Amino acid sequence: MASIFSLTALLLYLGASVTLVRGLLSGVRDTRARRFDLLLAYMAVIAHGLSLAPALLLEQAPNFALGNTVSLIAFLVMMLFLVARLFQPVHALGVMIFPSAFIGVAIAWLTPGPEYAIHLDGAAGLMHMTGAGLAYALLSLALAQAVLLHFYDRRLKNRQTSGIWNSLPPIQTMEQILFQLVYVGFALLSLTLISGALSSGQMFGQAFLFNHHTVLAVLAWVSLVALILGRHFLGWRGQIAILWTGAGFVLLGLGYFGTRFVLEVILRA
Repeated sequence: MASIFSLTALLLYLGASVTLVRGLLSGVRDTRARRFDLLLAYMAVIAHGLSLAPALLLEQAPNFALGNTVSLIAFLVMMLFLVARLFQPVHALGVMIFPSAFIGVAIAWLTPGPEYAIHLDGAAGLMHMTGAGLAYALLSLALAQAVLLHFYDRRLKNRQTSGIWNSLPPIQTMEQILFQLVYVGFALLSLTLISGALSSGQMFGQAFLFNHHTVLAVLAWVSLVALILGRHFLGWRGQIAILWTGAGFVLLGLGYFGTRFVLEVILRA
């Protein structure tokens, strides 16, 4: 049954991607086309969630194998994107978010990996896992926004604003949205680190466990602190914002997925 939902999600994400790109390339603010790609995206998210349910909700313990984890992060990114789209002009981010969700579903379907359960006893453990997933999802959105903002800025400087660029909001608005995502992601990552310290004894059998996950998460937190301080005191933007946002994204990714990738893909344990 999960494979049917996975296939459905893949087709819907593909349809949403094609519809959105065609609408943006036309440079016309067609609300009907925008509503159609949004409808496809909502349907894709429902199918995506149903494809994850057997492994994460219907078993005795959630299976956080690499494929399921990647798909879950893609699902959270999509959920946050659709919520953000209700309040902010971020629809153009779909050109990166929809294909990323497509890849996430495909990875979970084609390479699910061996079962990997994490014990989530207590509110602190649940808060840690939820905060970690949402923090990485928000940082993914921030990175996508930073990349789009960078290329938009270059197009404006070269006076090339036709097609997709004509459909984007003012660059000041896009920059404001970027740092809103960074601020919320930073707050969630801070909460994740605190709850992780409190729940590590329950999840890993050792209180205040200091391993590569912790080190990489702290380094990601430091990179976001540097970006926020640089933004306020040095006026950082553009390429620098992309680099620091990307640093946090990569560090968290290595911490969340690095071990599972080595074990499941390289060593096939």
